[in-house]
Amino acid sequence: MMTTSTTSSKYGRVFDGSSFQEVIHPIASNNEGGAYEPLPPTMNNNNNNNKSGSKNNKFDKTNAPIFVSIPHFRDGKRCAQTLRRLFDSAAHPDRISVGLIEQIDNSNDDNNDPTCLMEYCALMGHQMKQHQPGFIHMAERQADYHAVLEACPRAATQIRSVRFHHFGSKGPVYARSFTRKLLGNEEFCMEIDASMDFAKDWDTSAIEQWKLTNNEYAVLSNFPLSAKDKGAATTTAEVEVPRQCDIKIGSEGVPLFENHADGKAIGLTQPLLSRTYSSSFVFSKCHYQTNVPQDPFAVQLLNTEQFPHFARLWTRGYDVYTPTLNLVFKDNSDLHPLHHIAGHGEKGEKKWPRNDNERRDAHVRMKVMLNIHHGITNSELASMTAGGSGGGGGGGRMTTARANLGIYGLGRRRTLDQLLQFASIALPDSEFRGQYGNEGKGCANLNWVPYDVSISPRANLFDGTGNADDLDLEPEFTLRTLPDTSDYSFLMGGSDVTWKDQVVNQGGIQQTAVSSNIPYSFVFLLWVLGLYVWYASFVDTASSNRGRSSRTGRRVLTNKPVRKVAPLSERALKNV
Repeated sequence: MMTTSTTSSKYGRVFDGSSFQEVIHPIASNNEGGAYEPLPPTMNNNNNNNKSGSKNNKFDKTNAPIFVSIPHFRDGKRCAQTLRRLFDSAAHPDRISVGLIEQIDNSNDDNNDPTCLMEYCALMGHQMKQHQPGFIHMAERQADYHAVLEACPRAATQIRSVRFHHFGSKGPVYARSFTRKLLGNEEFCMEIDASMDFAKDWDTSAIEQWKLTNNEYAVLSNFPLSAKDKGAATTTAEVEVPRQCDIKIGSEGVPLFENHADGKAIGLTQPLLSRTYSSSFVFSKCHYQTNVPQDPFAVQLLNTEQFPHFARLWTRGYDVYTPTLNLVFKDNSDLHPLHHIAGHGEKGEKKWPRNDNERRDAHVRMKVMLNIHHGITNSELASMTAGGSGGGGGGGRMTTARANLGIYGLGRRRTLDQLLQFASIALPDSEFRGQYGNEGKGCANLNWVPYDVSISPRANLFDGTGNADDLDLEPEFTLRTLPDTSDYSFLMGGSDVTWKDQVVNQGGIQQTAVSSNIPYSFVFLLWVLGLYVWYASFVDTASSNRGRSSRTGRRVLTNKPVRKVAPLSERALKNV
């Protein structure tokens, strides 16, 4: 259990791993007199004019839709428990939509590797029957599947899913990138892991915490507290929230966050500006997901990608905050049945299939983003450009490679140098000198860094420079119709246009109930049709060719004169 400081302060205290520091002000500014402040939150669907014509300044925390993305790798049983807790702990569960990214062994009917969705339905008292294997029983299995979905609470209306075989898995970042296929027109988004627990009324509390930042581009994120400490410290003055402070420099020069909270915040009165980020818990407006999408090319990475992702969000104008209370908890009390098998994990967890070449390429990608030249070969740089030229020397190729990252690179609202100063770290030069981490120092009182609000958060660092020669394609959010999924003049930050107005004006949907589970009967029909086309196109044609070849060969071997056959058109005319 986390320990508590014996003294209190007006705004709270922070333990940075070695000492306590008093919070001077929860949201500081590096401008004299606080001349610049974050853009205030955009009014949501409760901020329309009231009957008297005056503005309603209240912020709706009961109706705003929330999208929750949950990826899992062969962890359907724990994911199902998380899904049930998610709805049970919410104050308004009807406004929650879930996007499941399921990486399982779907080649057989082994119950040891169930989908999160079907396991959740089983927990809710709706379980599929046992069916005989084989195509002949596919129709009855499919009918049973749809019957379970219809009866299972929230399954058909509030849960969307994508599913693929675990052999195609490439790590957690790759899995999270499939959020683009599931996100609808929800206003708030939350990312969590597959094995989580939640505070009571977590949904309203999360929106309240986000509103306290007074920042449209606020991102609540911290490494979750263990579920075994869920009941500890309930009064405001005693609440301890995990906070990451230390940023180390990895062996290749890429900054790294600890995979655990090395510090903590105690008795905060407002969310506290942070310089770290944890993918285990992220809560924000959903335009964060579209403006800083997960990089599908950052494959085979676990911890290396977290600081580069923080760099992307921060240079695009987003700010991370440690909340004043614990909203989610990491639950490791139960292990998935497959997790006792030796794998890539430190505790023997079964992990995705490793590919060291892909991992190396992704690692180079992270270094290119941060302009770290050390350890990158010319051929590796050339692979990130069209034709490998990139404007001449290594510096030109690096610039071209960074420009090609596009939306998966840095933004234009803040600079990389500003980020390094904010994080109190230094990156290595070409000789691998001068790099250093911050050792957790200065974790309590960070200064908010202003930016030009006229620059879009979607603006890429090298836009308009002409340096890119093979620009990465932007992701398509097929279920989302708001203008924050493309180049736009999206009204955010104190606008009179509400989130609800944006949905209506764009012809969008407020709540999208979509299931990406394609019916097995339809898949089977397509398979049979494809088999027939293949047979007709190749097998039958090959047989005919072999027959003609054999006949021709026999004619040649007999040395008999071959009678010329008139073309079909001539024969047809003779018979008329």
